[in-house]
Amino acid sequence: MMVNKKLRKENVTLKVLAAVIALVVLLVVPGLAAVEYLTLDERPAVGGEWGYRPAEGAVSAVNPPSFSWRPQKGMTWEIECARDPKFRKVEYRAEDLKFNVHCPPRVFKPGTYRWRYRGKDEKGRYTNWSRVRTFTITRDAAAMPLPVREELLSRIPKTHPRLFLRPEKLGQLRKLARGQMKAQYDRLVRECERLLANPPATKEPPKYPKGMVRGSEEWRKVWWGNRTYTIKALNGAATLAFTRLLGGQKKYGLEAKRILLECAKWEPKGSTGYRYNDEAGMPYAYYFSRAYTFVNDLLSEKEKQICREVMQVRGDEMYRHLCPRHLWRPYSSHSNRAWHFLGEVGISFLGEVEGAEDWVWFAMNVFYNVYPVW
Repeated sequence: MMVNKKLRKENVTLKVLAAVIALVVLLVVPGLAAVEYLTLDERPAVGGEWGYRPAEGAVSAVNPPSFSWRPQKGMTWEIECARDPKFRKVEYRAEDLKFNVHCPPRVFKPGTYRWRYRGKDEKGRYTNWSRVRTFTITRDAAAMPLPVREELLSRIPKTHPRLFLRPEKLGQLRKLARGQMKAQYDRLVRECERLLANPPATKEPPKYPKGMVRGSEEWRKVWWGNRTYTIKALNGAATLAFTRLLGGQKKYGLEAKRILLECAKWEPKGSTGYRYNDEAGMPYAYYFSRAYTFVNDLLSEKEKQICREVMQVRGDEMYRHLCPRHLWRPYSSHSNRAWHFLGEVGISFLGEVEGAEDWVWFAMNVFYNVYPVW
């Protein structure tokens, strides 16, 4: 009896000691006192949302397929692909993904796969894995891998021009302008001569008058009028600059430079700002970028910096509006044009403007993962 009482007393003492130790550990070790379980948001997509892709049972027309899932604030993502249902052998894995879309940088072998994903918050805590979906890649699927970010950006020339042609291709294009494509080149020359004879206006267009009713006929005249005004000026600059690249006419380049720098004086968030009037802001963004890269060698460093400061503001405004929203809700006709114009801005100012790398990477993720939408 005495032995049993002694054993019971020792057991009680051990249990109390274990409880005290556990309490101390919970109080001392951060995060153990109240572990928060992260739940993955797997609500089905609704109208206007891109949805989970590849969908269950999908046959992909491209190899690899692009992956898409519902975004969740504060998360980075991990995705896995496997052939077996239990994912004992993972055929492809990508981690620390910023976007809720992903296109692998390599092709997959033909066959049927399963895919799943999960999120991770800023504290390193994971959600549960998503439901598993299957997809099939056929032998005739078109190869379309997206290079990793660093590789993709490295393919963009360090010098200008960068849009529509590369510096090393300029000689070839000049040869075509003198020969096989002389008729097209001559049309450009005639347009440039017309622009020199009758230069486009470059004064900043007006904002909407105070009290003007949005959608009214008067409003529409300003709204669309500022678009056509902007295009006339900056498309003129881009045309002059491009033609000068082909034929070497310095007078075209100097006039392109003049127009570009006059338009650079416009308030970035004014009457042609992207959020104020995107129908004027979008053509400003891409025609300005084209003129800049085509006439770059005629700009002084000070003049280049003026252009960079303008497009820093304009590009950032576009990016903040589009990213990451457009990756899940891509059905806006305006945003569905704006993302590739942002891509042009990013390419033209890559390495010269903070954030340009992000603009290009975002645009390419839209192209590979969320396009075309209709």
